[in-house]
Amino acid sequence: MSQPFSLIVTDTSPLITLVLAESLDVLLRPRLAVRIPDAVYFEATRVHGAPGAEQIVEWINLHLDRVQIVPTDVGIDQQRRLEEGRSIRGLGEGAAIEVLERFVRSSSDAKALLLFEDSDIERRRAIVDQRVGLISTGDFLRELETARMIQSADYILDQAAARGRNVERQRRSGNEAATRERLRPQLEEP
Repeated sequence: MSQPFSLIVTDTSPLITLVLAESLDVLLRPRLAVRIPDAVYFEATRVHGAPGAEQIVEWINLHLDRVQIVPTDVGIDQQRRLEEGRSIRGLGEGAAIEVLERFVRSSSDAKALLLFEDSDIERRRAIVDQRVGLISTGDFLRELETARMIQSADYILDQAAARGRNVERQRRSGNEAATRERLRPQLEEP
């Protein structure tokens, strides 16, 4: 059996989907540390009054023992771009990759999950060490359901869809079979 994952790093889209479904707590079910890159946090919460923004902040504050905002060079660039009136699109993904690269360099045993929804992240696989498992929000939820950590992945996706989130891609199983296989035994542990 391969080494278990030791943390989850999330991109912006999964946070939005889960907060709209009122299901952010599913991120804590695998009993792993959750790391949110600063640029991801900023993208998800910078517009006050945006759907879910305040709930993300509250959720993080309630779970500071397991959820951490990680500062990145990309996050610094993001602030500079905002000050200059330039686009910050896609910087959350870059920050997530920076967090993952730093994490896997920290230890030869380091293993992490990247939770994502954007299909272009899969094309960047070569950038991320093979010790990083990529998993979509939908597949993550299905694995939690299989492990009986949640009742229904479809229910959560339905809740997000009812609040305006397009979750059709998350309803289909992705190409992360190897990651799902590595995650399963970890979810079955007591």
